[in-house]
Amino acid sequence: PLFFLDYFATGKLELDQATRIITGIAQGCADAGCALIGGETAEMPGMYQHGDFDLAGFAVGAMERGQDLPRDVQAGDVILGLASSGVHSNGYSFVRKVVGLSGLGWDAPAPFGDGTLGHALLMPTRLYVKQALAAIRAGGVHGLAHITGGGLTENPPRVLPEGLACEIDLGAWSLPPVFRWLAATANMAEAELLKTFNCGIGMILVVAEDRAGALTELLAAEGESVVRLGRIVEGQGVHYTGRLL
Repeated sequence: PLFFLDYFATGKLELDQATRIITGIAQGCADAGCALIGGETAEMPGMYQHGDFDLAGFAVGAMERGQDLPRDVQAGDVILGLASSGVHSNGYSFVRKVVGLSGLGWDAPAPFGDGTLGHALLMPTRLYVKQALAAIRAGGVHGLAHITGGGLTENPPRVLPEGLACEIDLGAWSLPPVFRWLAATANMAEAELLKTFNCGIGMILVVAEDRAGALTELLAAEGESVVRLGRIVEGQGVHYTGRLL
């Protein structure tokens, strides 16, 4: 990523609110090594309820020609997973329904962690830009996939060529408490959970088998919690072994 521009719109500008939002955007840009070069703040009375706002952004990036991913993915490649910080930015319509089912208020203590329920569920999404770039430059990365909407079931196949599949060991990591609470409260089956949320894995890297150890060490040195999730096999889609719940 090279630079970012934001768009912030509200009915009446509240300086404290706007300052906190722009500070958060600036922190996100710093975490991604991306310059915040400008944006627009729109004040539109009558268009928004008190305290409501619209927030959007636009980013520009660059890529070395011929170095696009995925490439060279093959059977035997290793799948590494990078830990998420929580729900990240997907599944919140369902999360709101689950909170309704629980009967808890947003200000109630979180049943699965510290602070209020609302604060715990809105833990900021982790950004993997610097860590992923370091791994790519070190060599051996064949593909990357954010685990967003669709979870671990639907996102990894995006980096696979025809005829290859992901084999993921669900026993390789522990399901974070927030997802256990969501699953228990909504009575979700394991398959539904895996198709809805990131389940504790925010990004996967498909790497050459002979580079897996070195890349794991590099990512750990960058501050990542790295899990060896499984491998690439012949087939289609994602196959699971072990249990998550």
